[in-house]
Amino acid sequence: MKRSTLLFISLCLLLLLSGCQGAAANEAAPVLSDQRAQEVQIRPEADAAATLAPVSSPGSEASWPVTSTEQEEEDLPLGYCISIRDNLPCSIDLDGDGEPEIVDMTTQPGALDGCPRWTVSVKKGAQERTFQTDILEDMPFDLWVGDLDEDGAYEIFFHGDMASDDYLIYGFRSDLDCLLFEPDERAVRWEEPKQSTVFAGYIDGFEDGHIVIEGAVDMLGTHWGVRNFALGDDGVIGPVSTVWTFNDEIEADRQLTVTRELTAYKANLRKDPGEAFTLKIGEKICPLASDGCERLWFETEEGQGGVLLLTPDKENMWLIDGIPEAEYFESLPYAG
Repeated sequence: MKRSTLLFISLCLLLLLSGCQGAAANEAAPVLSDQRAQEVQIRPEADAAATLAPVSSPGSEASWPVTSTEQEEEDLPLGYCISIRDNLPCSIDLDGDGEPEIVDMTTQPGALDGCPRWTVSVKKGAQERTFQTDILEDMPFDLWVGDLDEDGAYEIFFHGDMASDDYLIYGFRSDLDCLLFEPDERAVRWEEPKQSTVFAGYIDGFEDGHIVIEGAVDMLGTHWGVRNFALGDDGVIGPVSTVWTFNDEIEADRQLTVTRELTAYKANLRKDPGEAFTLKIGEKICPLASDGCERLWFETEEGQGGVLLLTPDKENMWLIDGIPEAEYFESLPYAG
């Protein structure tokens, strides 16, 4: 055989062997896709922010928008909470001990009727704590975490719709111990307001360490208002703003037409009412705000502001100067 032929065969064998070794190397060390690389990346701890990561399950496409410590600090600063509803189950160091808990929402049969209800779950190792809400599994909900009171541990907040926008709010410490809400003054019509672990309304957001709650005020009709609440050092959530501010614009279909003269007072937020004046038959007022228990602020078509003083009454909703509210207005837009 010629030397040139032998050289050619040797080169071919060398190339073939090199190719096999390269394939084996590639098989042993696959290159991660960008998406998978994000899922397995190591996230450094941040002093002022939570370390949040989704918990993947077979067949899931879990992802988390946070990709760096700097972004984590922007997404979850102290005194603020973020929604984790779309990232459940989620791994979060709730109590700040360096070991993450698994936060999730499950459903469990209700004790009275057996209907599945949304249940908040916090699991750490083999230990798991749960809290069953009053919200049925097919109703909408949201779940937030964050260090609202800046004590180094994270709170959990949940709201869900019982039916027809009848939302309830729950608050928890990192170990799922319930937070308390101050007495809801809106309940004064049917019972003596008292502290409770549940609050009527839904969470509209968080700002400056406050919980922005939107809720219904049933006074001269049903009006949706916004009020800021804060978590105190005693673990009780209470209002920091004086009134529920109604979010309805002044429109014809929201105005109330006076059918009987009634006494109003110049608007102020003090306990003592201002100077009295009379609303005449045919005048139109638009409710602007209420404390939920005895006062409602309004504005007339001419732009005059005022406040009405009301007394709760189980049979007639509210009384004005001892007369049922319905006798003063053409109609009152109560929900339901």
